[in-house]
Amino acid sequence: MGYSRNYMGKRICSLRAARGMTQEQLADMLCVTPAAVSKWERNLAVPSVEMLWVLADYFDCTIDELVGRRQEQLERMGIYDEDRLRLVGIAGDLQRCGEISRQQGLLALEQAAAGFQGDSVFLPFAIRFTLGSLIRKMDVGRVMTLLNNYAGTLSGEQTEGPMVVAALESIVSGESPELLKEILASYIGMEYWEKVLGNVPGERRREEILERYRNKQLYSGATDLLEGFEELGDFEIQIILRNLDNDVFTAAMCGASGEVVVKFMANLSDRVLAFIGEDMDGWEGTEEEILEAQRKVVEIRRRCCG
Repeated sequence: MGYSRNYMGKRICSLRAARGMTQEQLADMLCVTPAAVSKWERNLAVPSVEMLWVLADYFDCTIDELVGRRQEQLERMGIYDEDRLRLVGIAGDLQRCGEISRQQGLLALEQAAAGFQGDSVFLPFAIRFTLGSLIRKMDVGRVMTLLNNYAGTLSGEQTEGPMVVAALESIVSGESPELLKEILASYIGMEYWEKVLGNVPGERRREEILERYRNKQLYSGATDLLEGFEELGDFEIQIILRNLDNDVFTAAMCGASGEVVVKFMANLSDRVLAFIGEDMDGWEGTEEEILEAQRKVVEIRRRCCG
């Protein structure tokens, strides 16, 4: 799995801060030492593949997002425009602002700005201005009017400022995370809404993805190494999954029958399921790559499940 170690450390730190957790609290939750968490965040070490699955599940994100493959995924979705890719990064920061505000209160936003992954200069200013104005008991409507005026002075790309103002107004007003996502999508474009947010309820979309693979055939007669795995229990499947990286898992599933694929994919979270489905749809590997991946799955089962 390709990843940026520097990105991962910052991302883990940012996600932990958004939950209002100390390194010690996260370490207790993961059953690791605080020193291990500290090393991850300072880019002195990386979590194991199994631990990446645990972190992604806990923070409700994909492994791709955790390790820095998000932009590559978005490009494959058709969001090639450089300005819109930049907006996607800022939108991620705004969604984290929403999480922090709900969990820790508005005043926690200013400190969280240091962990932003996007490159917006306006967003940290907008947060400081908004918090300072609200502390002085300025009317929210007046605060947003003034922020819009500042947004109008930005040079270059003209969508960032209005998007930041609209999102902060939603956050300050205590509106739902779903509405915040809709607001952000309306500034980025239809592809973002269709591919990232989805246009159907999560459970229905999940069933549609699984149904797409239910009648899948083997890639070839030789790629049957995982046949019979559909009889495994969910606990065993989850142990195997946590010891696989995305590339190996994708290749192994591309060679397996529908029964096996559905058994494995039914144990993924909604977000991971969506991205694995896209990886499988775009996979262009060889039979030998499938066999190599399936052998790794068989070995992991033997080693971890007996």
